Amino acid sequence: MEIQRDLEVLENKFRYYQNAAGELRELFYDYKKCNGCGICVYSCPVNAIELGPVHDIALGLDMPPVILDHLKCAYCGICYSFCPFNAFEFKINGKRVEKSDLPLSPIAYTYKYENCKECALCYKACPTGAIKRETFVTRQKIEERNDIKGRLEIDREKCNLCGICAYFCEVFKMIEKEPNPLDPMPFSDILIDENKCDYCKLCEEVCPEEAIKVEGRRISYKLPEKIAEINIQQELCSHCSYCEEVCPYEAIKTLKPIEGNLSTFEARMSKCDITGCLACLKVCKYNRVWYVAKDEGRVYFNDRFCIYCGACENACPYDLITVVRENYFTKEKIIDEPWRSAWEDAVERIIKKEKVREPLKLFIEEEETEEEKEETIIIRAVPEDVKNALEKVIQVLRTPRYRRAMESGNLEGFLRGVEYAFGEDKGKKE
Repeated sequence: MEIQRDLEVLENKFRYYQNAAGELRELFYDYKKCNGCGICVYSCPVNAIELGPVHDIALGLDMPPVILDHLKCAYCGICYSFCPFNAFEFKINGKRVEKSDLPLSPIAYTYKYENCKECALCYKACPTGAIKRETFVTRQKIEERNDIKGRLEIDREKCNLCGICAYFCEVFKMIEKEPNPLDPMPFSDILIDENKCDYCKLCEEVCPEEAIKVEGRRISYKLPEKIAEINIQQELCSHCSYCEEVCPYEAIKTLKPIEGNLSTFEARMSKCDITGCLACLKVCKYNRVWYVAKDEGRVYFNDRFCIYCGACENACPYDLITVVRENYFTKEKIIDEPWRSAWEDAVERIIKKEKVREPLKLFIEEEETEEEKEETIIIRAVPEDVKNALEKVIQVLRTPRYRRAMESGNLEGFLRGVEYAFGEDKGKKE
């Protein structure tokens, strides 16, 4: 059977494809979406994916965070299924494969409950733009107007800065601020311009907290049941839970795919360079977990919003960040398939951050005996302990920061990576 494999470079994307027995499989990789978390590297069952220089990429180097060898690729879809930020797309015979159609797929979803008030908090707080707010009616589109003098005031103790009134009527103006890991609220205050108000009293009705009081005359216009609606695009959602944090009505819930732990190596945090680096902040573009404490000259994190993807660990040039994965929650396809075990093994490798083991390699050498003067082929298997040690050293050499350390003559930095690979504490020197 003839198998054709090749790749095509598109704008910001790579298209890898395999044509075999009349079946065309295509894997698209959008490197602009990729943050170098490395989950695909560990999940790949054939070692076809290598991690690139994530630190340099975080600081502006325009190159793919991972490199895929299309000649080794099995076109199984495992990398596509487990990528938390949808940097991959998988098609068979031109039809997009849904993750739920694969043997295993991550459990990751953001739910909107019926008690949602369709306000603007989650919409403005979302760091990925996954939450959209569609407005059905605004005061400016209602022709009926009052020609009276009145009075408008807001009860600040009741107001939760939901933004509904401001997106309905131009009389109100929300003061926006940048959401951050310490305070994901997108608004800091609300202003009123009574010069634009005709005291129609509609704002009283749209406010879910009854925080607005108007002395005026209610116009005859009948408001629809909904003046706006919140929609969540699951493919754009990073499951950071910013929305869940800011919602005053507990109307939204995020199920995260990974459970784990994020920590920093406090004994060496003096090496953290907030003026020339900040790679952890830049690489965490989807979840916004990291922030700067300028008075202390270092970074901190709020793992309330973390999904333990590991990109920050890969990006840190000083080996100050550790991401531990404890569970990767998956759902099963109803029909069990013979290759299911390969998917389960991929999940285990993702959790342990281990690449698939290469098959045992044999060294063959020729020796000529003195007596017979004949060539004899002797096959010597590499001892298991030696093989494991070599694999660990090779893994260190594949890590960009340790490879750079060796190439630049920084022996101490390279040996630190070797010690870490053999299970010793970070920074410890024997």
